[in-house]
Amino acid sequence: MDDADGPDDGSAPATPEQTHRLTAEELTFLLRDPMLRAREAERAAQSNRNRTERRAADPAYAERLRAGDRERQRRRRFRESIGRPEAPEPPPAALPDLTEAQAAARLAGHLDRDRSAQAAQLRGRPDRIRLYAEAFVTYRMLSADGVRPTCGALGALLKSRFGRGVTRSQVQKLRDHVEGFASSGGPWAVGSPHPSGTVRREKADTHSHAPGPRRR
Repeated sequence: MDDADGPDDGSAPATPEQTHRLTAEELTFLLRDPMLRAREAERAAQSNRNRTERRAADPAYAERLRAGDRERQRRRRFRESIGRPEAPEPPPAALPDLTEAQAAARLAGHLDRDRSAQAAQLRGRPDRIRLYAEAFVTYRMLSADGVRPTCGALGALLKSRFGRGVTRSQVQKLRDHVEGFASSGGPWAVGSPHPSGTVRREKADTHSHAPGPRRR
């Protein structure tokens, strides 16, 4: 008998159906896995529901969860930053040479002309306008050396000069607002018009202004 035909042990060759038939152990494993996943998903959903209910009823627990989320995000950002070059610090905003009162007046005039919802809210808040003017003064003092002020330095100078006690997040928002108001078209942009409509030649960054007419 040819060896290619296999040994002749008297048994019939296996059919394709018999070759691909699963054993009882294989069937048990395949059927058990989806059931385990379903039970795990249900346990996770129940845990999320319990956590949501406790967060709503227990402020201290909710704060611990938020602190844990912030810490995980900080660690994730740290891991992602490893091996990457640090982004260069942006330059400070160029601010005109204004006193606190002048900065407040310039901002108030801008808000009177602005039709946005944010301007409408600020128009009725002279205390906020004064705070922004104080932030303008501190920002300009700290950026005199050409470096963008840090939030820590801004907060410290606001406290020592104006007696303002502000949190780090509040200082960061103040810095963003100062830089936003100093952008092109803003009330604190160098060379921006006064509420009267005239344009004042600022002391700061005067080299960027267009030259005057030639004398004959």
